[in-house]
Amino acid sequence: MQTTTIPAEAQTLIEGVRAALAGREPSCEAVDGARPAAVLVPLRWRGGEWRVVLNVRSQHVGLHRGEIAFPGGKLEPGDGDMTACALRETWEEMGVRPGDVDVLGPLDAILTRTNYLVWPTVGVIPYPYDYTVDSGEVAEVIEVPLAPLLDESALRHEARLNPDGALTERVAYAAGEHLVFGATAWILAQLVELAQELTQADRPPGGEKEPT
Repeated sequence: MQTTTIPAEAQTLIEGVRAALAGREPSCEAVDGARPAAVLVPLRWRGGEWRVVLNVRSQHVGLHRGEIAFPGGKLEPGDGDMTACALRETWEEMGVRPGDVDVLGPLDAILTRTNYLVWPTVGVIPYPYDYTVDSGEVAEVIEVPLAPLLDESALRHEARLNPDGALTERVAYAAGEHLVFGATAWILAQLVELAQELTQADRPPGGEKEPT
């Protein structure tokens, strides 16, 4: 498979993410009865920038119809681990072969409002790549440029009124005409925070990038 060459400076960010996630034990909020699930957090280099790949869920799924989500689903008996689960689900939903994903490492698990404990794995998908989408689960594949996530121009907030009357505000992100919210946004926020740390660490104290 012939793929687009990633510039050295752009590859530095990916290798930084790989190093930061290597060998780490993801934290999780242990809750009795929570159902294990996994998602892939896919990145790819296209049009001179890193992009986060997301799915618009179809109107045929049981939960979260029309919402923005990472490819993923419930842990199955044949899955060797949570990463294998994420890769299998990505293959089933988008037609991306597990062997074509450059796995970078795991983020922390997230407990959803529907009582799933979701284990995210970050990976890189090559470009170009012909997706074979399962229309029963995925209405559309979209890509969100990483830059506006890092500079926070895409940052939004989701507010929910709790049964006790308290207001909970959580992070959300604008993605063109879509809004990334809920567990997908919480997972995305982990990646954004890590990438921000890496890009800031690559700058000298004056704020300008070192000359290349």
